[in-house]
Amino acid sequence: MTALRTSLAIAAAFAAVAVSAATPVLAGDAKEVFVQDYKFAKPMHGYSGHAGNYYCDYQRLPERRCVVIGGVEKCKIVGWTLREMCH
Repeated sequence: MTALRTSLAIAAAFAAVAVSAATPVLAGDAKEVFVQDYKFAKPMHGYSGHAGNYYCDYQRLPERRCVVIGGVEKCKIVGWTLREMCH
């Protein structure tokens, strides 16, 4: 009986946390997350910080082309993607 009460108490605690975490989204108070990719030949820098009512951050991601020659993989960077994420 004690194990059942403990299990129910843990389940209730998890349910309360899940509902409280989802409340802003259900109420419409949460902001959307925007992700956009930009392609460049060379690595570019992006602004990280507040832009209006959003916080934006950028990642520089290399685009690689790889070939296997004689069992050895060789990769070359052929372009760059600047990924913008705002929330």
